[in-house]
Amino acid sequence: MVGNLRSVHGEPPDDIDVPVDDGDDDGPLRGWVPQDDRLWLHPSERGTARSALSDRPAPQPTRAPGGRWMIGGLAACVAVTMVVVSMAVVAADRAQDATSPTGTWVSGVPTTEVDLSSLTTTRHLSAVARSTHDSTVALLVERAGRTTVRTGIVAEAGGIVVALAPALAGARSITAVEPDGTRQPAVLVGTDTITGITVLRISDDLPAATFSTSDPSTGSVAVVEAEERGHGHGAAPAVRLYAGTVLYAGVATGAGPAGRFCATGVDAPLTTGDLGSPLVDTTGAVSGILDTVVGTGRSRTSVFLPAELVSDVTDQIVSHGWVAHGSLGVLAVDPAPSSGLEGAEIRSVTGGGAGEQAGLEAGDVLVGVDGYSVRSVAELDTRLYGDPPGSELRVTVERDGSTFNTVAVLTAT
Repeated sequence: MVGNLRSVHGEPPDDIDVPVDDGDDDGPLRGWVPQDDRLWLHPSERGTARSALSDRPAPQPTRAPGGRWMIGGLAACVAVTMVVVSMAVVAADRAQDATSPTGTWVSGVPTTEVDLSSLTTTRHLSAVARSTHDSTVALLVERAGRTTVRTGIVAEAGGIVVALAPALAGARSITAVEPDGTRQPAVLVGTDTITGITVLRISDDLPAATFSTSDPSTGSVAVVEAEERGHGHGAAPAVRLYAGTVLYAGVATGAGPAGRFCATGVDAPLTTGDLGSPLVDTTGAVSGILDTVVGTGRSRTSVFLPAELVSDVTDQIVSHGWVAHGSLGVLAVDPAPSSGLEGAEIRSVTGGGAGEQAGLEAGDVLVGVDGYSVRSVAELDTRLYGDPPGSELRVTVERDGSTFNTVAVLTAT
């Protein structure tokens, strides 16, 4: 449970009531610095200082009793074992060379849908992982004498790191570990209580990851990059890479704290300890962050918030410390299946709201926003959630069999 999340802007967001998988104490997630120390600066004000970092006898062989048959059999077993071990070592070396970005090692087990025995596939996944390696940090989360490792993604220049609030629940302090092993404190900027998206700041200006503006294709292969829990103190963080098949994208699942939004489901063997880990598509762009895991055993599905939603919410938290939601001023529902339509069907329009001013009417079906398709109310909510009041949107509407575009300027909720 995350309680009393406060940003260093001094704006206290509402409480979040979410479960934590590892049994850590659910204390408050504090700002970790006095409010009046003014450690948080906007990227345009950011300094260039870099934080300093800290930092039985083997049994003797015995001769087994028996005749030459036993000795011969033992020798044969040893020979077979040596061959198997040699083959395993060679295979491991090749896999390590092909899949591990510099400074990382791979211990993840891919899902059965992804064949990593092909060297071509392995090299491709390696290239995908390298694209975000320098933009992913380990977050050492200290809770009442216990430290766990979570994942953060560098989302913007100026040391802006995005993570997920449930992964940081109960934190007394958080230390960011960069890919080269550099350690420094992470300062809380703010959090969004609905999505759980949390923004931290570190002093080093690491390269920002590329965030995708579209959903990955169903059936495609994606890589999940998760920080390894249990790497040694002072060492560069190890990374676990998981390859999984995209089961669905752009679908409202109802799962997790942000279940009202569209999400991407991937068949990858993750746990709630990996919340906040990035999903990387075949182009090397981040297409989502892990929001929840549903199911058990082999039927587990990892559910990711879409990258565009994460990016929009992050922008607002960086600018204001919280998220202001613009309103279209309409009540919409999913069209009846018998209609054969996809989109968000308007049931009513608020007088004086953005929708009325844009000429929207009850019975209209919203099918696009700013050139992106809208196939459901969940997709409309996802597109609009991170847009502040005053945002100007081009809305595509179907009315009486014809399609037209109009411009709506979101108002305050």
